[in-house]
Amino acid sequence: MVKDYIDGPIHFQISDDDNVISFMTYFLSRSKSAFGVWLAFWSLCLTLLNGPLSAQEVTAEPAADVQSAAVAEPPVAQNGTLSVVVEGLDEPLRDNVLASLDINHFADKPAPEEIRLNWLHRQAEHEIRQALQPFGYFEPIIEAALNRTDSGWEARYRIQPGRPLRVTELDVKVLGEGAQDPLFQNLLANLPLAQGQVLDQPRYEQIKSAMEALATERGYFDARFIERAIRVDLQAYTATIRLHYDTGQRYRFGNITFKQDFLSPELLARYPSFKPDDPYNVYQLLKLQTDLSNSPYFSRVEVNAPPAAGTSAAPVDVELEPGKQRKYSVGVGYGTDTGFRGKLRTEQHWVNRWGHHYEAELGLSQIKSLVGFKYLIPGENPVTDEYAISAGYVQQNDDDKDYHTYKIGGSLQQQDGKWLKNYSLGLQYDEFTIGNRPSTEESLLLIPGLNWTWVDADDRTYPRRGLLFGFGLRGATTALLSDTNFLQGTVQVRWIRALNDDSRLLVRGDLGATVVDDFEKLPTSLRFFTGGDATVRGYSFESIGPSDPDGAVVGGKNLIVASLEYEHRVWKDWGVAAFVDTGDAFDDVDAELKTGVGVGVRWRSPVGPMRLDFASGLDRPPGDTFRFSFSIGPDL
Repeated sequence: MVKDYIDGPIHFQISDDDNVISFMTYFLSRSKSAFGVWLAFWSLCLTLLNGPLSAQEVTAEPAADVQSAAVAEPPVAQNGTLSVVVEGLDEPLRDNVLASLDINHFADKPAPEEIRLNWLHRQAEHEIRQALQPFGYFEPIIEAALNRTDSGWEARYRIQPGRPLRVTELDVKVLGEGAQDPLFQNLLANLPLAQGQVLDQPRYEQIKSAMEALATERGYFDARFIERAIRVDLQAYTATIRLHYDTGQRYRFGNITFKQDFLSPELLARYPSFKPDDPYNVYQLLKLQTDLSNSPYFSRVEVNAPPAAGTSAAPVDVELEPGKQRKYSVGVGYGTDTGFRGKLRTEQHWVNRWGHHYEAELGLSQIKSLVGFKYLIPGENPVTDEYAISAGYVQQNDDDKDYHTYKIGGSLQQQDGKWLKNYSLGLQYDEFTIGNRPSTEESLLLIPGLNWTWVDADDRTYPRRGLLFGFGLRGATTALLSDTNFLQGTVQVRWIRALNDDSRLLVRGDLGATVVDDFEKLPTSLRFFTGGDATVRGYSFESIGPSDPDGAVVGGKNLIVASLEYEHRVWKDWGVAAFVDTGDAFDDVDAELKTGVGVGVRWRSPVGPMRLDFASGLDRPPGDTFRFSFSIGPDL
C-alpha cells in the first residue's frame, strides 16, 4: 500500500487489488459485536481531531465536543489514581506518544470509570502507531497492559519502534525569482532532511516554514507551494518527498514617506539604508525603525510597507511622533575618591529642523569640579556619524596636584560596525601647580587625537560574555601653537566571562606611554597617575606614581594597571566578589608595581552593578591597611 500525506487528510493509493481496504471495513473487522462497532465509530471521530503531531493534518470541528466528553474528568473518583508508563522510546518519540494518548489525560489524576478506562486503553495502540509514523516508524511492536494497583490503575505500554522508514527521494525545489536568490540557494544547500535519512515529518515542516519565512522577509508576497507531499510505500518500506515552492516575483520598495512636521525631510531622507526600487527586505525596515528610535528626536516610530494592490511595489510609510524637546537630570552621590558629588545636566534634543542638539553639564565634588558644553550636528549618515563642537573647564584641588584646564575644540565620531571611532582637535590651556614647585605653571597645547573602541558583549549593562578593546593616540608640537612636543598612546582591555549561571570572571588592563621633550612642561591633566576605586583598590586616589624629593606624587610618563576579579551570586541580584589589583605610574622602563587585594558586595541595579569594596594595599606606603570604596555603573 502507498500512502500520500499531502498536508491534509491521508489519501490512500492502491498498489494492488488485494490491498483495497475501506475505512469502515477496517474498523468493522476489529469489532466483535455491535458494542465494538460503536467504539470503533467514536475512535474514528477522535482520530480525526487536531492534536499532537501526526502524519496527517485534519480539521474536524464537529468532533470537538466528542473529544471534550472523552477526556473530561469524571465527577466520581472512586477508582483511585491512574498512572501511565511508556517504555522503550527516547525523546521526541516518547513525548509525542504521551501527547497522543487520550488515556494520558488522566495520568496522575483520578481514574475514570472502568468501562471507559478499558475503552481508552483499547484505542491506545492505534494512537501510538499514529504518533510514531511522523518519525518514520510504521512497524512498532506494542505490549499494552492495564492493571489494578494498590493506589488505583496502571496503564503500561512497552514499545519497540521497529525498523525506520527512510527517504529514498527528496525533491525540494524553489521556482520563480527566488531560484536565483542567494538566501534561497543557501537554504536548499542546508536542508535539515536528506535522502537516505529516516523520514522525519517535523523536519519536513521545518523546511516548509523556513521557505515561507524567507519569502516574507525577502518580499516574495505571491509565493505558494505548487506541490507538497510525502508518499509512503509500505511494501517497499520507503518514502519520497516532493516540495516545490514558486516564489513568484520579488517586490521592491516604493516611495518612502515620513509623516512629521518638525524636522527637515532632507535629514530624515538620510536615515534609510535603502532607496525606492531596491529589492524588498524586512530587515532593512527593522533597521530603519531601530535607527530612528535610537535617535534623540522621537517618542514613537512606526514603519509600515504593505504591498500595493495591483503592483509589485511596497511603499514605505514612516509615522513619527516627537519626543520631549528638553531633558533635565540631577544626580548626587558619594565616592571615596571624590567625596560627596553632584551633577546637573540638561539636553536639548533638537535645536532646529536640521536636527542639531546640545548637552550641558555642571559637576561638583570635593576634589574636582567641571563645566562642559557640547553642540552636536548629525553627519552625512546620521545613524553613524556626528560632529561635535565642545568647550569645557575642569578644576582639581587634590593635595599637591592643583590645576585649572580650559578646553575648546571639535570632533567627529563614527560608528563602524563594533568600532566607535573618534577623531578630535582641541586647544587646551592649563594652569597647574604640582609637588614642591613654588610657582604656577602655564601650558598651551593644540592637541589632535584619535580614540577607537571595539565592544562585543551580550549585554552592555551586565555582560556574561564581553570584550572591550580600545586605544588612543594624541600629541602636540611646538610648530603648531604648543609649548612642548609630546606624543602619548593608551591601550585598554576589559574581558568578562561567565563560568556558570552564578559566577563571572572579570579581567581588565590599562597601558600608557608618553614621549615628551620637557616633562616639566607637561600639564598635570596629561600625566599618568593610578590608585583609587577604578584602578588599584586599597590605595587613595592618584596616590601611585613618581614623587618629588618631598614625597608628593607628581605623575609619570608611563602606566600599567591590571586587575583580576571573581564574582559569585549568592541570592537573587546580590553577590560577593574577591579581587586583586596591581599597577604603577612610572618614568623609566621598570615599574614598581603596587598591589591591592580585597573583597566586595555586588548588587545588580537597573543602571549597572553597584560595587561596595573593602581593600587593603599590600605595599605601604602608599597603601592603606583598610580602604572602603564604592562605585556604580556598567562593566563595559
